[in-house]
Amino acid sequence: MKESSLVRMSFSIEEELFEELEKLIGQNGFSNRSEFIRDLIRKQLTRKQCARSGKVIGTISVLCDLNFPGIENKLTGVLDHAPVKILGATRFAVEPHHSTTMISAEGIGMEIRELVNAIRQLKGVSQAEFVITAPAPGMVDKTPQR
Repeated sequence: MKESSLVRMSFSIEEELFEELEKLIGQNGFSNRSEFIRDLIRKQLTRKQCARSGKVIGTISVLCDLNFPGIENKLTGVLDHAPVKILGATRFAVEPHHSTTMISAEGIGMEIRELVNAIRQLKGVSQAEFVITAPAPGMVDKTPQR
């Protein structure tokens, strides 16, 4: 195994963020800040790699403002024409005038991100986020590299 060299770095954050960072480190079982930061960086690198061209499974979380008539039907229409495989969706009422929809999707990360951008553009969508769960199992791209 290749021996890695360590690089020391420092950065500044607000005291409130530092206090929250300390809580996160303890709550997530990390023994120190460096371990926590390395984990965050690895996760971001994995997401970036998968999002470029890798096939992934992820969850799209959408918050809709029901004061915009037909927003849920418009969301369904966008999903019906999605260039990715929609594995399932569940909708919940969260307040008298809001709903949240959790959508599981499988496909190329970039195409899923484009779908999320199309969802965000719908009037009545308050928030839409995509979280990559993992590279899609059994979906290794067998296209020859040029």
